[in-house]
Amino acid sequence: MSVPTIGARAVRTRTAVGIRVALTAVTAGALLAVGTPAPAALPRPAAPSATGAVTIRTAPDCHGGYSRDRGALACFVPYGEHLWVCDTRADGHHPGVAYRITGGSWVYRDYDLGNGNCRDIDLDIAESGYIDLVPRNYEGSTVVSDGPTFRVSARG
Repeated sequence: MSVPTIGARAVRTRTAVGIRVALTAVTAGALLAVGTPAPAALPRPAAPSATGAVTIRTAPDCHGGYSRDRGALACFVPYGEHLWVCDTRADGHHPGVAYRITGGSWVYRDYDLGNGNCRDIDLDIAESGYIDLVPRNYEGSTVVSDGPTFRVSARG
């Protein structure tokens, strides 16, 4: 199965549960390929807390999407090569991501962040490379919901 390349741009913002998000538009082919709505939230760090978590803000340059239950968000910012993992629901679960860089081995990460907080994973990807990422929502070490696979170019 081919993985759609997502090219997102902010088109409007909405505030929900104290989290400011930006809705995005994607190509119709990407929508048909994954069979899910367009990714809706684009996180951006505010200021890190003592635990290293950050609060979600609008970021039009973050490409990715939600787990199917919308409790976790993972997206990639090409400039600086940052992968963001965010907890987007007060559901008692915690967010995670599965990712691989330019077809390499899959890496699995999950974080106990609390609703409305994100974790920054600083990556190093060649300009000609890409990242495949899958947002996930966990209960303990068990995945309760995952999302489609998003492919994002390191060039954006």
